[in-house]
Amino acid sequence: MITIIGLGEIGGNVFSEMGKIFGKNEVFGVDLDKKKLEEYKKKGFFVGEKAPTSEVYIIAVYTTDQVMDVIKSLDYSKKPLVSIESTILPGTSKKILEWKTKNKKEFDLLLFPHRFNPCDVEHYVFNLDRVMGGENERALKRGLELFSKCMNKKLIHTTTLEVAELTKPVENAYRFMEIAIAQELKKSCEEKGIDFEELRKAASTKWNIKILEAREGVGGKCLPKDIQLINSFFPDNELFKKGFEFNENYKKWVVEKTKKKK
Repeated sequence: MITIIGLGEIGGNVFSEMGKIFGKNEVFGVDLDKKKLEEYKKKGFFVGEKAPTSEVYIIAVYTTDQVMDVIKSLDYSKKPLVSIESTILPGTSKKILEWKTKNKKEFDLLLFPHRFNPCDVEHYVFNLDRVMGGENERALKRGLELFSKCMNKKLIHTTTLEVAELTKPVENAYRFMEIAIAQELKKSCEEKGIDFEELRKAASTKWNIKILEAREGVGGKCLPKDIQLINSFFPDNELFKKGFEFNENYKKWVVEKTKKKK
């Protein structure tokens, strides 16, 4: 049995895809949202509010604290593979292993952070390059055996737990900064009466330059959360902290500009 815990935007898609691959009888979905559970039941899925004893647990809850709560609640009697899809605070995997040792639990820890864009069929759950970190060779072997049934094994890049848990927040922090640069450039252009879009397109004709669009400011869940994870893990860094500040100032600038137009 494969149990997916957390059926939100990430876990729900993982659950549905694994149901197609392994069959609905072989996967179980866990969530606290009763309405969501009823919707899955109507589609023929097995779901509930509590995880059954399983050979594989896939954790896809939202916060690091929720991940730790799930880790402490699982039944490890089958010595399962525990794979974390969630983006977690760097250093969390070390805490999990310390808890595992202290409480004499037997399981193999894997980090396989999600990387897909919802509704983007070219970059979905199992058809894109992904990074996998394991606590040891056995964990990586089990992870590769499981997920190579879901995707091309060549798309899975193995590494350490430490690198795997940093990869996703670093990706999103880097993306955040790319957008922040575009936003600052747009502000500066408008102050000088220069057409930002024309400048952006002209500069992006160079083969190694791609200036992103500047819209209403970086929003959503992932990018702002993950750049703060990086700022928390690397407290002495200045650049990402400034990037976060620049974005907050840009959003205020957009609001003020909108008010003036009215």
